[in-house]
Amino acid sequence: MIVINIPVKVHVKKYLVKRYGSKHTITKKSFIGLFILELLERKVEPHMKNTSKECSYDIEVSEFYFNKRGFYVDHVKLKFLGICLEKLFLEDFFNFIDLEMRKENANARKSIKFFLSINDIQEDELKLESIYRSYQRYSNENIKNKKIVKI
Repeated sequence: MIVINIPVKVHVKKYLVKRYGSKHTITKKSFIGLFILELLERKVEPHMKNTSKECSYDIEVSEFYFNKRGFYVDHVKLKFLGICLEKLFLEDFFNFIDLEMRKENANARKSIKFFLSINDIQEDELKLESIYRSYQRYSNENIKNKKIVKI
């Protein structure tokens, strides 16, 4: 197996580990696998050192895809993939909070804390206030209006 390291933020890595496992072997059955299969190449560029504060999520390429598609993804595409995975995290986060807000006695901050605890994300990795403001921007409305009103 060939391992591809995708640079992602710490909270995104924890989310991916919870969703796909600590190492994900690509297949056409998962979003990440399908996406990476389109990025694989046979040519190899010089290795670029990752100097950012990001960590990486490991993807394994099986021998089948290694021989069929290639084994290399250049650093620009890896950065793009990291951004896409962060967007995936945010979309899942927003959808989770939207569903939680439909429950009786819902509270956005408690729902956010619950999402973060499910994914083992600590306050020093992703600030509660920061992600709360992201949810407010996403909502495009007052969060209190999202709650179900019982008649």
